Amino acid sequence: MPTIAEDHAEIRNLLGRYCLLLDHDDVEGWVGLFTPDATFDVYGRTFEGHDGLRRMLSGAPGGLHLGGAVAIDMVGDNHARAQQNLLFIDRTNGESRSAVYYDELARTGSGWRIAARRCRFIVAAGMSDRPE
Repeated sequence: MPTIAEDHAEIRNLLGRYCLLLDHDDVEGWVGLFTPDATFDVYGRTFEGHDGLRRMLSGAPGGLHLGGAVAIDMVGDNHARAQQNLLFIDRTNGESRSAVYYDELARTGSGWRIAARRCRFIVAAGMSDRPE
């Protein structure tokens, strides 16, 4: 069984790849970071499974995803929770949005994967499911 330090390193690498694969427009590589039954809650909607994730990206703007440091809590040998802040800069107009990701992570035969992700935007009034 890997050590907690090894698990943390793999999870940080997973979430780093998340941002980089989006910035490189690598949809299939990005989808592969999720469990097949993963859910993603963003903009008040829930996208389910790999097909739902592909649909979500088909309508999402491209840009730069700057992920911050990751706070990881091990819940069990095969389950972890993480939080990470994000600054997104739209490649077409330079507008930025800030958010926090809330993740449920699962150890799989292929390593750690995102089982559920919720994106909450940082707005003037606090946290919101939608940007201002």
